[in-house]
Amino acid sequence: MKKVALGLLTVLFCAILLALLPTVARAEKKAKAPLKVFILAGQSNMDGQAHIRTIDFLGEDKDPARAALLKTFKPDGTNLVTRDDVWVANNVNDKLQPGFGGRRDYSKLGSNIGPEYAFGYYMGEAFDQQVLLIKFAPGGQSLYANFRPPSAGKTGNQKLDEQVLTKEVADKWNEGRVEPVVGLQYRNMVRSVHKTLKNLKTDFPGYDEKAGYEIAGFVWFQGYNDMFDETGRKQYGANLVHLIHDVRAEFKAPEMKVVVGVMGVNGVKNEVGKQQQVRDGQRFINTVPEFKGNAKAIETAQLLHPDIVAIKTAGWLNMDRDLKKTPITPEEQEMLKRSTSNKGFHYGGEGRFFILAGKAFADTMLELMEVKK
Repeated sequence: MKKVALGLLTVLFCAILLALLPTVARAEKKAKAPLKVFILAGQSNMDGQAHIRTIDFLGEDKDPARAALLKTFKPDGTNLVTRDDVWVANNVNDKLQPGFGGRRDYSKLGSNIGPEYAFGYYMGEAFDQQVLLIKFAPGGQSLYANFRPPSAGKTGNQKLDEQVLTKEVADKWNEGRVEPVVGLQYRNMVRSVHKTLKNLKTDFPGYDEKAGYEIAGFVWFQGYNDMFDETGRKQYGANLVHLIHDVRAEFKAPEMKVVVGVMGVNGVKNEVGKQQQVRDGQRFINTVPEFKGNAKAIETAQLLHPDIVAIKTAGWLNMDRDLKKTPITPEEQEMLKRSTSNKGFHYGGEGRFFILAGKAFADTMLELMEVKK
């Protein structure tokens, strides 16, 4: 009997050990694999201006598949999900969670999200190894001037090309560096990324220095400020090509995948005038042969809720409704309160939009990386 009992215990022990092996293997893989680094850059809409209370509106989506996403981000119906296997560096260094969006005090987390929240979630789902998002997204910046990459050269506007920060502005906003305005935010983005990578072990103690890191992807979501300069609109496509080249060269990451979010402010009907020019400039990278399979621009306009856009653009883009004749109803007012938290140029501060945009960026990044979801 003792031998039988001992045999049973041995079998049970082996069964438990076998059951544990996949978990141990995954943990070991995560520890030894290089950290996957993604750079998220742009202006205020990459920063993200959607209050977390508006995320619940996702559950009201007319598309059942989209509505079901709310449970992904609020599994218990109350608390928004966090991920220890995804880190975010955006002035604050912490695990992925709500609050990395636009905020008054960047020394702490706030109450807004940007595309990083859903993007980071799906990157964490896709990879066994640790993921890091480095976000750099100052508001009100153009690609033509502020983010102008080095290989794009001078703007050709002598007054702009010669403009230099004053000592006062440099001390307040640029760590005391007095330097040209053109390309300033490109240089600051590069500095921010290098600083984060240099201090990985300090800022993220769980970082495995032996495994190292890999700069895997770059996500660009910007464009609003370029609408207000004719040359900037015309040059947008060429400048974006320069940006991709220069970021890859700067970080010695020639295989780095790139996703560009085509500006979609005020929805699909805003395919006119100045915004159309910028949108077309962003789409231009899809026509560049060398970017086939490694860089892609995707649409975001259709991710805005059509009912919200119809109300917000009534009388100009939406000519089917005159608000003087057909005022906003109490039910619509309530819907706007639930769904939005900011201005139209910030996609209404619609949490639903930023979840869908982040997911779309992630899906496209994984497609380019040939990673099965």
